[in-house]
Amino acid sequence: MKLVYIALLSTAASYAGFDIQEAIDTAKSGTSIAIPAGTYRTPLSIKKGITLEGKGVVLEVESNLPAILIDSYKKVFIKDITIQWATKSKPQKGDTPYAVFVRNGKAVIKDCTFETLGNGEASPGAISAQDKSEVEISHCRFKGFEYTIQFWNGAEGNVADCIIMNPGHCGISIGNGSRGKLTRNIVTGSRYHGIRCTGGEIEADSNLVIRNKNRGFYIGNRSAIGGISNNLIADNATGINVFANSKLEINNNVIIRSSYAGLAIADTAKLEIEDNMIVDNEKGFIGFSAAKGKKPSVSVKGKNLVFGNKAVAENIDLPSKTLKKDPAFSNPDEGLFQSAIGGM
Repeated sequence: MKLVYIALLSTAASYAGFDIQEAIDTAKSGTSIAIPAGTYRTPLSIKKGITLEGKGVVLEVESNLPAILIDSYKKVFIKDITIQWATKSKPQKGDTPYAVFVRNGKAVIKDCTFETLGNGEASPGAISAQDKSEVEISHCRFKGFEYTIQFWNGAEGNVADCIIMNPGHCGISIGNGSRGKLTRNIVTGSRYHGIRCTGGEIEADSNLVIRNKNRGFYIGNRSAIGGISNNLIADNATGINVFANSKLEINNNVIIRSSYAGLAIADTAKLEIEDNMIVDNEKGFIGFSAAKGKKPSVSVKGKNLVFGNKAVAENIDLPSKTLKKDPAFSNPDEGLFQSAIGGM
């Protein structure tokens, strides 16, 4: 993509007269708009493939419209912008109450900060991608919001190297027919779930999912597919909770200090659970029936290490190859969970 730069001086005079929406409307596709430092309060609409960037730029918007609406089949780049957003009034049916809303478009969002104005209920979502959108989010920081990042209705998203703090309900949501690839993120402080996949496809690798009040990973209520691997899942009520007829590979995770269970599994789920370390949880594994009143029948076939849990398993049969020994983590107090045990 050829970039044509609009040169702007970051002076009080140039800032006072600068209109971002006018610059967007008059720019040709492929243009990069360098926004002068300052605070802007008008919602933006982007319907062409451009770049918006500006260190020291704050987009502070209180509106039932998104702070930024992206509706372009050509890729839109948003870089180095702080977005502070909340709804002006209670959202109504048909509103799009998100700081950034991508509708059937393509977007790359990098090095941005997202913050709520007021409480989470006034800020339902930071980024929502819908209707077969393709969105890449990297090196961003999120604080607050009810449902921070959402992929719905066939959207595909890649979230990497982001910090997602204190969601009201869920940090990352992957909805029916959508796909999310999540890599090297920190998701923490949710009042409910860290990451949720409901009827979509999830690939979660090398994330830290910590101190979420309910589940670290919530897979359900609709069946989901994909994989959860190489994650550190610590200090949640339940580490991973799987419902419905979900088909997942759950491999090489450390699930530690869950106040309810490390893994909670419905008897209808079809899972490959291998080489995980389930350590110091209230219960290591718990099985439950999808049919009310029916005794669950759940088995785990893979080799996993289970140690230090108050109860090893409830309503689940573990194979004889399950390891029951101290993983001898290198320095867990400093967050180093490398094990001295080989083959795991």
